[in-house]
Amino acid sequence: MEVVRLFALNAEISSTKIALEHSKAYNDTLIMYYDTVKIRKDNAYCLKYDKLYHQNDSLFNHSYTMFGNQMYGFGYMMNNYSPGSMMGGGMMNRDMMDDELRGDTTMMNGYYNTMHQLQINHQIYHNGIYN
Repeated sequence: MEVVRLFALNAEISSTKIALEHSKAYNDTLIMYYDTVKIRKDNAYCLKYDKLYHQNDSLFNHSYTMFGNQMYGFGYMMNNYSPGSMMGGGMMNRDMMDDELRGDTTMMNGYYNTMHQLQINHQIYHNGIYN
């Protein structure tokens, strides 16, 4: 059962990371076009990369939320890994599992912080295209 749990969590971590990387790439491409073209409002390339950015931004939010749901569903609170908070039990090496889950949560929170900063920086270009 623990293998299934870890597989589900790792799948969401991987999906979140990929969506973040794609969001960064599309945002960087949008910035490149935005900074080099003279007509920015409603520019076809800017619109294309803005939409691709937002698609991956949505995928990121979905995967990040699913990770939290998986953690909660399996009885792991994202801020408390004490043995009393672990529902289901049966882990062979609880300390190793606790460390791995803490590391996963820290990594996911890092992804979240990076995406949050990216969203803030993206807003300037988004507004420039549509307004």
